[in-house]
Amino acid sequence: MGRRKIKMEMVQDMNTRQVTFSKRRTGLFKKASELATLCNAELGIVVFSPGGKPFSYGKPNLDSVAERFMREYDDSDSGDEEESGNNRPKLKRMSERLDLLNQEIEAEKNRGETDQEKLESAGDERFKNSIETLTLDELNEYKDKLQTVHGRIECQVNHMQASSCLMLLSRK
Repeated sequence: MGRRKIKMEMVQDMNTRQVTFSKRRTGLFKKASELATLCNAELGIVVFSPGGKPFSYGKPNLDSVAERFMREYDDSDSGDEEESGNNRPKLKRMSERLDLLNQEIEAEKNRGETDQEKLESAGDERFKNSIETLTLDELNEYKDKLQTVHGRIECQVNHMQASSCLMLLSRK
C-alpha cells in the first residue's frame, strides 16, 4: 500500500488523531533536526498534543534557543529606547508586552462571541427546533457539526496554551 493524499482537516476520531499527532510530531522533529544539521541553525519547537501534553525539540536545546530569542527580542526593543534616551527596565517592557497580548486575547474573545452570534443567527432552521423532532440523519448531521465546532475549540485552546507557555518561557 502506497502513500495516499489525505484531506487537510482535523481528524475527528480521538484515537486516530493521537496516532496522527505522534507520527507527524516525530516527522516534524526529524525535519527540524535535518535543518539544524544542514544549515547549522539553532531552532526550537514547542508542540501540544491533543491531550494538552507539551513536547519540545531544540538544537542545541530549547532553553538556549528561547534565551537567545528573548535576548534578540530585548535587543531589538532596547535599541529604539536608547536612541530616544529612554531606558525603561526590562520588567516594564515585558509588562507592556503582556498587556498587549491580553488586549489581543480580549479582542479574540469578542470576535469569537460575535462569530458565535452569527452562527446562531445563521444556523440551520432544523436545529433550532427541539432535538426530539429530528430524524436519525439530522441527528447524525447535528452530531458532526458539534464535533467540528468542538475540534475548532480544542485547536484554539491548544493555541492559547502554546502562547501561554511561550510567555512563561519569556519570563525566565
